[in-house]
Amino acid sequence: MTDASRRRPRPRFRRERGAAGAVAIATVALALAAPAGASAAVPGVRVSTVARGLEIPWELAFLPDGRALVTERPGRIRILSRTGRLRDRPLARVPVRALGEGGLLGLALDPAFARNRFVYLYFTVAGGMRLERWRLAHHRLVPQQSLVDGILAGSVHDSGRIAFGPDRRLYVSTGDAGQPELAQDPSSLNGKFLTLTPAQYRGPGPASPAILSSGHRNAQGFDWQPGTGRLVSTEHGPSGFDGPEGWDEVNVIVAGANYGWPNVFGRDQRPYTQPLMVYREPLAPSGATFVTRRGSRWTGDFVFACLRGEQLRRIAFGDRVVADQPLLHYRYGRLRTVVEGPHGDLYVLTSNRDGRGYPRRGDDRILRIVPPRR
Repeated sequence: MTDASRRRPRPRFRRERGAAGAVAIATVALALAAPAGASAAVPGVRVSTVARGLEIPWELAFLPDGRALVTERPGRIRILSRTGRLRDRPLARVPVRALGEGGLLGLALDPAFARNRFVYLYFTVAGGMRLERWRLAHHRLVPQQSLVDGILAGSVHDSGRIAFGPDRRLYVSTGDAGQPELAQDPSSLNGKFLTLTPAQYRGPGPASPAILSSGHRNAQGFDWQPGTGRLVSTEHGPSGFDGPEGWDEVNVIVAGANYGWPNVFGRDQRPYTQPLMVYREPLAPSGATFVTRRGSRWTGDFVFACLRGEQLRRIAFGDRVVADQPLLHYRYGRLRTVVEGPHGDLYVLTSNRDGRGYPRRGDDRILRIVPPRR
């Protein structure tokens, strides 16, 4: 789904015929999630505001020295100090075309950042989506190389999350750019999960990324499950203009799998790969993280931010889903992403100034959440 406000979802779902291409995930059980507006009171959870006054922040990444880089969709990269102070002057300004849901989106640090100082950015320009390598040097972030061409941009469904996996490959989620048929087109990079090797993302470019999976509408968050290494992603379901509202998903991403969009959605997506979770009522799930720090009741859980749903969502699963809990429901408005910090706290970006929320004084902001202890 897009972030846009939508009516209550219809009580039925559409399932159309599609080509084969399913990859079975025998260890993961499909679940129809609890209603989006269930109680969110959680004893022992502490929430504080770290910084205020941002404009549509989209991504946050911690540097080795404890500072953090924050992207703002209009094209600014800000610095958050170790003490939580947001520097007024941007570290860099990125020439974006901020149309609709586009602008400056994902950011990721090279696995060897301490040595090479490489930073990767994903953003929209007039000709489409741009994946670039920049370098942080002498307190300046400067562009080095454009890496991937041929990803279309749209006023909706640009996805935009990028991250490095345990295999040191760079993973990129791309949306269907408002053209659903692209997700099933093997010649298109849209509606896919893409990967680049170290030689590609550190090379002279342009690179030809590998297609990991297809059939995605608008995947905006993903992370790797500790212990299993499974890649787990959030995905927006239809928005009304391209199907009944709702049916957001959490998926386990498997190499070579097809997730069915736009041919199927809803609870039963055979012959395509089945979702791990389906939310009938719309949440607009976005950025996500696994809680890896030991000693909390959330350790090992998957937590993701919701825009339309105005909440965090926490799910716990192994061979099956055993918990599905909303957090901070309606307390801080639209939430764009959640990132685990160096000391195990969770940092959340709000997105109330994106034209679809109701900004409060101080929005947008960075929140810090201390998970409850065991």
